[in-house]
Amino acid sequence: MKKLSLSLMFVLCFAIEAHALTTAKGGVNVLPEPLPESDGQLIYEEMGCPICHGFQGGGDGFMAEGLTPRPRDFTDFKVMSRLSDMTMSHSIKNGIPGTAMPAWNLTENQINDVIAYIKTFLADSQTTIGVCLNERREIDVRNLNLNNKFAVGVDQQEFLKVASNGNRVLIEPKDTNVMRYFKKTRRSLVRTHVMVNGVEMDSGSALIVVRIRDCVK
Repeated sequence: MKKLSLSLMFVLCFAIEAHALTTAKGGVNVLPEPLPESDGQLIYEEMGCPICHGFQGGGDGFMAEGLTPRPRDFTDFKVMSRLSDMTMSHSIKNGIPGTAMPAWNLTENQINDVIAYIKTFLADSQTTIGVCLNERREIDVRNLNLNNKFAVGVDQQEFLKVASNGNRVLIEPKDTNVMRYFKKTRRSLVRTHVMVNGVEMDSGSALIVVRIRDCVK
């Protein structure tokens, strides 16, 4: 992963020194969050996103109170269910006029990593699977504490069909649409996300990152 610019690092370091450090017993300064566990989390934190959006994505960073409109809450399912990956990608690349959201000079892969990390704020667990065109996959969700009642949704319905069957989530690429996308963009990968949410109180939720490829060489 390419290193981000020194200016971004300066922003992050300033924010950490001024606001994000806490004092533990014995007067020792410690970071409030563990080290990043993914490239997307690393970029999210290096860009200084927690300053406005918060470390947990709730739109409650230390600068959020002074911003109008307030930063987007990535933990709000209603908000995020209406927010496509394409929209998020455009916002990261170009910023959002009339808000404090700036444009960021990131590669396509870095943007995808950030979006995938942002999606995790909605879920208790996350898994990534790869599927080929003309392939149908079933994913067992019995270990997600969903109490056998859950709803499934996909953020890019033009690329993927999803359904539920008992304790399983059924996933199948929409081959024609995916191939059309491959031809138009000259890419060989589509990444989309499936949300699985329990409908009963205290039920869990999960994010399934689906990577669709044309596996026929």
